[in-house]
Amino acid sequence: MKNQSLRKTAAGILSLALVFSSADLFPAPVKAAAGGVSINEVCPKNSTYKASDNGLYDWIELYNNSGSSVDISGWGLTDKESTPYRFTFPDGSSIPAGGRLTVFCDSTAGETNKAIAPFGLSASGETLTLTDKNGSKVDEITFSDLAADTSYGQYPDGSGEYYVLGCTPNAKNSAPEGSNAVRLPEFSSDSGFYSSDISLTITAPSGCTVYYTTDGSDPTTSSEKYSSPIKLSDPSSQPNVYSAKTDISASSVTAPREPVDKAAIIRAVAVDSQGRVSDIVTKTYFIGTTDTSYYKGMKVVSLVTDPDNLFDYEKGIYVKGKVYDEKNGKQQDPGQNPGQGPGQGGPGGMWGGFGDWGDLGGFGGWNMVNPWEMEANYTQHGKEWERPASFELFEDGKSVVSQGVGIRIKGAASRNSAQKSFNVYSRTSYGKDTFEYDFFDGKATKKKNGKVIDSYDGITLRNGGNDNGGTFFRDSVNQSLVADRNMAVETTSECLVFLDGEFWGIYQIIERVSKDYLKSHFGIDKSTAVIIKNGDVEEGEDSDLQDWEQLAKFCADNDMSSDSNYSQVCEKLDIQSYIDYFASQIYWNNADWPQNNFAVWRASAPEEGNPYSDGKWRMFLFDTEFASGYLSNTGANDNAFDRIKRNDDDESKMFISLLKNKSFLEQFELTMMDLINYNFTDEKVTDAINYYDKNFRQQIVDTLDRFGSGNSMFGGGSEQTYNNALSTEKNFFAQRTNGVLQNMQRSLGLTGDTNSITVNSQPSEGTVHVNTISLSGDKDSKWTGKYYSDQTLTITAEPKEGCVFSGWDASGIELTDAQMTNPTIQLKLTGDVNLTAVYSAGNAKTSVKGDYNGDGEFGVADLVTLQSFLVGRSKRIAETDMIEDGKTNAFDLGAVRKELFKK
Repeated sequence: MKNQSLRKTAAGILSLALVFSSADLFPAPVKAAAGGVSINEVCPKNSTYKASDNGLYDWIELYNNSGSSVDISGWGLTDKESTPYRFTFPDGSSIPAGGRLTVFCDSTAGETNKAIAPFGLSASGETLTLTDKNGSKVDEITFSDLAADTSYGQYPDGSGEYYVLGCTPNAKNSAPEGSNAVRLPEFSSDSGFYSSDISLTITAPSGCTVYYTTDGSDPTTSSEKYSSPIKLSDPSSQPNVYSAKTDISASSVTAPREPVDKAAIIRAVAVDSQGRVSDIVTKTYFIGTTDTSYYKGMKVVSLVTDPDNLFDYEKGIYVKGKVYDEKNGKQQDPGQNPGQGPGQGGPGGMWGGFGDWGDLGGFGGWNMVNPWEMEANYTQHGKEWERPASFELFEDGKSVVSQGVGIRIKGAASRNSAQKSFNVYSRTSYGKDTFEYDFFDGKATKKKNGKVIDSYDGITLRNGGNDNGGTFFRDSVNQSLVADRNMAVETTSECLVFLDGEFWGIYQIIERVSKDYLKSHFGIDKSTAVIIKNGDVEEGEDSDLQDWEQLAKFCADNDMSSDSNYSQVCEKLDIQSYIDYFASQIYWNNADWPQNNFAVWRASAPEEGNPYSDGKWRMFLFDTEFASGYLSNTGANDNAFDRIKRNDDDESKMFISLLKNKSFLEQFELTMMDLINYNFTDEKVTDAINYYDKNFRQQIVDTLDRFGSGNSMFGGGSEQTYNNALSTEKNFFAQRTNGVLQNMQRSLGLTGDTNSITVNSQPSEGTVHVNTISLSGDKDSKWTGKYYSDQTLTITAEPKEGCVFSGWDASGIELTDAQMTNPTIQLKLTGDVNLTAVYSAGNAKTSVKGDYNGDGEFGVADLVTLQSFLVGRSKRIAETDMIEDGKTNAFDLGAVRKELFKK
């Protein structure tokens, strides 16, 4: 059973069907509601009980516990107290004595069917209100997180006692089972931010005893028994407990020298007279020190689990533990070797300390296995290394998500960091099978319709990966810069994490590489979703892995200059997705790729109407931060093409082989120029880096302090460590374009001079596509890019609804008459070119001759409009023809002037 406190969220949908039945009468007390009618049961996520139209909708059950029929005509049902009649029961609606009425919920159906109420139920919880026709409140029920096909309702029916139940729509409510049979203890104060001390009262359900803990451990009957209010004060000055752990990395770990910021954690259960134990209620209180804009101004995650789940020698997932001792015996810990650098090392605090940062295999004074390669508890994978936890997200100082989850350690080499990443899973076994929240502030959207994604089966709390101990946000910057490209990218959002109440630093909330991602972004049915990641089947079957490996090997082993061979590849691979992916990674000079951090996806079965379900392989971008000047071998002038040529993996060989095909090579070179001219411009890169620096600088520095990462190769403490890492990243991007162009000239044979093209358009009237670039934003009305004279550009004008393409206005190049009026043209830049897309108002027709501005009258305003149109300042005019020759030109302008002179 979940926390019964109110958490109002955006509602979904509501449709209505009325179903009546007789019901057994119960000797339970009658609920104090007018006429004995009450809200008896609520199911916000129904996948089994069908309405009359076979739809599966949320539902609400009303129950009449009185001895006579009750007329509910004109009564209102709502999820918004300020709007009590969002649905009004029609005339003739009544509930017989002991009867039930089931209300189904779906807003889409409610738009067209007057019998359907236009609001819905949130599985995250909300308040529902029943009002009579006179405006008096009849009943109100508040429910919280509920899993699919579970309900919150009264047992016995109409008794006023509420539990989490198995769904019984239109039937007698069944008795709650297991922990649901014991109601949760209720807290006088909810999780949140408080400026002063709290006197916390915990109310036990009738006949129950409450037991609680303050250290994050699971409460049991052996825990502290609640007997009087608990005084909660700011615990930040208390000694560190979990932050003091140092057996959490094979590299040396420096525990914080001062107390870290802390939150007060209270976990409680209720135990009834039969010894049955309720679910655990977990609350997090930020008091005093943590009640500041520093925390309230950004997302904060409180992750709470029994400390043994993290730090126990045998089962703790955060420590070296038993696995480390069994696998590594009495080997000297690299962190204790005098030859190492100080602390945890520099960028990527998992590294320990390098004797030579340019050679990942070389350590000063130590020639054994690398620390991040040493097995430990925290390197283990699989469900057996998943632990239950409580997840609560605060935004703008308010709790917006609170539910049970499963957690695992996430990552590869970064598992060796003192600050580790977590995969966070929502599962029915923990209470809910989804997170229903927009974690990414509207940035994660569906490809089909652009709607915001607000439902996830899990997320990742990422420690910056290899950039842990550096700027932390390299991957976030990279992903944001190519979010518009033809590949799957992970949306990110920064947060601060408290682990069992102690400050654990800044993290990135990111989307997980999963079938849920493919479903939400591309509409891929989860049963057909396939993901191959780092040579393993992440989603799908072994046969899918074999299919990808065969394709990669076919490319690697065959002559791709052959159009026949290349066409076979094009049938199985989305070439533009592949090129976008490789061009981006090469620009960043990601040294930990493509031999690692490589993922592809597809749908194994076609789905009509979905262009992404065509069976072709597409690319999945993740973990891009071992780049952008991260180490000396990721410099701005380094030739990534040469490095990939030296690799021995089939993914690398596949790319090098494809470059031998003329069509592929030209498409790759053109795409790289598109990225340089649009995605990786100085302005966009600077804006992206400055966003993270401006908003999260202090949090990053504090995290470096928290984990001792500031004592790195850069020296000068955490502030200097961060500044130097930031400067390195900025310098890389400032120099990388020239480096890439030189690499392409040397390795790919790119030749010719560069010239500029400037494209002018009104995004409100249409989109101009330049190769793979879409100029559709407010900042795209005037765009300039540089291309080589040998490259052929394809430019297309796509008018918006209500507009038609009139033609191109060009300077610096001669266009034929056919080109001038063709929305798609191809050209080479022999000099600088200026191109303007001209649109007219396709649907703006007028019956008044000379009414060029479409206001229904003829006057001076039409002269101004026509003049602006003819010189290119205005792109839209109404359909009229002053001299009736089928053209709009200077002759029409002269005719307008002549007619106005007559007036």
